[in-house]
Amino acid sequence: MTREEVLAWLRSRRPAPPQTLRERLDRAVEQLVPAPSATLPVYLARLGRDLLDGVASKPTGGRELALDLLAADAFATYAFEAQTEGDT
Repeated sequence: MTREEVLAWLRSRRPAPPQTLRERLDRAVEQLVPAPSATLPVYLARLGRDLLDGVASKPTGGRELALDLLAADAFATYAFEAQTEGDT
C-alpha cells in the first residue's frame, strides 16, 4: 500500500469531510509512511491512534487540539469502513 493509494481511498469517501479536516487527514498520511505490508484498516487505525496519543499527551491543551481529535475520530471511523469493505 502506498501513500497515493491511501489518499485516493480517502478522497473517494462520501460525504467528503470539510476542507480543513481533509487537509489535516492528508497531512497525517504524509507524516507516517505506510508499511508495504500494512493493510488499509490497520494503517488508518494507526493514524487515528497516533493522533489521539498526541492529544492525550497534552492534558492542558485546549481548543487547538480539536482538529487533531476530529481527525483521530475520522481515521477510526475510516478504519472500520475499510475493514467492512474488505469483508464484502
